[in-house]
Amino acid sequence: MDCYRLGREKIDWEKRKAVPGSVEEGEWQIGYGVATGTFGAFARAATVKAIYKANGTLLLQSAIADIGPGTGTAMTSIAAERLGIDPEKITFQLGNSSFPNAPMQGGSNSVSTVGGAVVDVCNNLKLELAALARKKKSAWQNALPDDISIKGPELTNSNDTSSSINLDSLFSENGLKEIIVEGSAKQGDEQNKYSFYSFAVHFIEAHVHKLTGVVSIKNAVSVVDCGAVVSPKTARSQLMGGIVGGIGMALMEEVVIDSRTGRTMNASFGDYHVPVNADIPQMEMLFINEKDPYLNPMGSKGLGEVVIIGVAPAVANAVYNATGKRVRNLPITPDKLI
Repeated sequence: MDCYRLGREKIDWEKRKAVPGSVEEGEWQIGYGVATGTFGAFARAATVKAIYKANGTLLLQSAIADIGPGTGTAMTSIAAERLGIDPEKITFQLGNSSFPNAPMQGGSNSVSTVGGAVVDVCNNLKLELAALARKKKSAWQNALPDDISIKGPELTNSNDTSSSINLDSLFSENGLKEIIVEGSAKQGDEQNKYSFYSFAVHFIEAHVHKLTGVVSIKNAVSVVDCGAVVSPKTARSQLMGGIVGGIGMALMEEVVIDSRTGRTMNASFGDYHVPVNADIPQMEMLFINEKDPYLNPMGSKGLGEVVIIGVAPAVANAVYNATGKRVRNLPITPDKLI
């Protein structure tokens, strides 16, 4: 409901008239449409290896692939927040089967799954450092991961600020050049107790030319609830891509199939139209950014698929509101509106 409220405000929904075809501007008919997208939120099993070096750099490794959403950026962000380390000192290596196991990248669960393992390996690293610190100061005896952080050259304990220890001394006095730990995440019983979904609400303002039937999308507002947003820049990029892909799905993308043979008739991408810059309107990408309390330690939910679900129906609804013509097969080409 928060998605609906925020999107309604941003698209200026009050301009919409309930009677189709009642708003015009010169040769154009104007309509507004909305549609909802939902996609299940999941967390699988994964393991991450961490190598923390005496020079303050952290290397993380996992076999997860990356098909473009910025998995490495998200994992670096999670580790930086959990440990207190500057992100520039963290490297996340992935896509190698010799690294610890992780699932395929699909089903909108990569951040939820591998991110949980990153949190676990960071906690384990904190405990390893606390065990070394305990040899020098008794205040570290019962330190918990949430109390421990790395602040510049110091290991700090929020329960006893006077117990801070220089990290260089921890490594040198124990004859260490690096600390190696692993952390894991797995699907727990929470998915048997609760229903997990990501939600998206897409609002579209469409202008339809009365004479030619050409559809021009003038404004798009998408609001997503995917739990806590781990990496704002890459999340916004994914949502932008979903809007663009949904507009292409609605207005121009079409695979022509020979019903006799089942073969694709499109000869090349020259016959398969996709959106270009001129087809894409002003867009607003917004997030509720409210933590889910059960699915994983970050409070995040999946984002990859839900960003496109509902965009095409929102376009179709806007076209109907503009013209009174209900198109039920895609793409919505001018011949279907004349």
